[in-house]
Amino acid sequence: MPPLYRIAEVVLFSILNFLPYLVIALYPFHKNLRHSMRLTVLLITIIIFIQIGIGLCVAFLLPSHKGLLTIASTTIYFIFYFGAVRVHPGKTLFTLLLISNIANFVVVSSKCLEGFLFPEQALQQNRWSYSALMFTIQLLVLIPLFLYIRKFYTDAVGRDNIHISWWYLWLIPATFYLIQYSYIYGNTTSGLEIALQPQYTVFLLLINLGEFLVYHIVVCLIREYDINMELELQNHLFALENLQYSSLKERIEETRKARHDIKHHIAVINGYLQAGKIDKLKDYLANYCNSLPDDGSIVFCRNYIVNLLLLHFAQQAKENRITFTVYVDIPEYLKIAENDLSVILGNLLENAIDACNAQTNGERKIIIHGKSEGKTILFTIDNTFEGELKQNSDGIFLSSKHEGTGIGIESVKYIVRRYNGIYRTEQKDGMFYSSVLLNSHE
Repeated sequence: MPPLYRIAEVVLFSILNFLPYLVIALYPFHKNLRHSMRLTVLLITIIIFIQIGIGLCVAFLLPSHKGLLTIASTTIYFIFYFGAVRVHPGKTLFTLLLISNIANFVVVSSKCLEGFLFPEQALQQNRWSYSALMFTIQLLVLIPLFLYIRKFYTDAVGRDNIHISWWYLWLIPATFYLIQYSYIYGNTTSGLEIALQPQYTVFLLLINLGEFLVYHIVVCLIREYDINMELELQNHLFALENLQYSSLKERIEETRKARHDIKHHIAVINGYLQAGKIDKLKDYLANYCNSLPDDGSIVFCRNYIVNLLLLHFAQQAKENRITFTVYVDIPEYLKIAENDLSVILGNLLENAIDACNAQTNGERKIIIHGKSEGKTILFTIDNTFEGELKQNSDGIFLSSKHEGTGIGIESVKYIVRRYNGIYRTEQKDGMFYSSVLLNSHE
């Protein structure tokens, strides 16, 4: 039975080596926790006790199995973290590796400083001197890091942005992690001996400064991309509003001209009647009716954004001689973000227009159905197409505009997943059928 002060030292080290980093790693996604705050805190408490138990086993019971126990500790940490937050896995992995790299620097620099100040205790595991120095360095490193994360990083990763780059951005901190790992374990020198060498601490410091600069550049680029996307969406909505205004203005002008000219048409009609030229009158009335402005409703549905999008693409279809048929009944208010609706319908309708424009033969048509029942919203967009649609091995459609997969469809799939919905496609007999089902948030 080890003395109580040694047990207390191991417990303190286990908490310091786990809890501060977990709090900082969870903070950027505190609005996207998978569980309630109370349940999350309870799970964290359980994990802390597990980490303490592993630490005690490494120190006193199973020191020869330190490697396996360390792997088990890291695995538990990863599983909990990925299960605790509900965001893109690339964001989760990027954040976790970023924090892990900083934790490695804190551990090594603490041991190096302990070797200078307490050389005898530095050769032992998890002494109070080590924990005290680790806590001091954590205050110097983690507080500025937390302030940076709160001001910049959280805004970049906390949004529901749809960066396909998140699938590989995590490779940046992973590369730095492998560099540190290979430096420690890629030689015959023990990890303790390496940690006690000041040059390695300086090396880790430079590595962390360099990677932090890279992280900051990535964060700035993502924020700039999001700002540009928001501006593009606003410009798109302004364009749709302008389209509706222009269409309404054109109809008002046509109606005004028709009312102005009606007295001339009445005079001609009276002339044909007085002359008894009934056949001529019929032909004249038929031509007159054809010349009247279209009295069809310019409102496809009550929802403002959906109506604007349908108006925009209906105009494009008309200009390209595409039959555009709409059967949509969407209420004015939906519990779905307007930008999400814009991305989904905009991408699907744009793809349908492009497919029809690529046709060289046959009828070109687009048929849209939309309906809302309770919390469920359904859209189907069917269009004619010509040729063969190419897919990769994963069944993802390849873009016809550039090499690789279509970003627009992947954006649609990402939004659909966030609303626990379904996106399906089918191609048959020269028709492409796409459907989107969304479950609106409470």
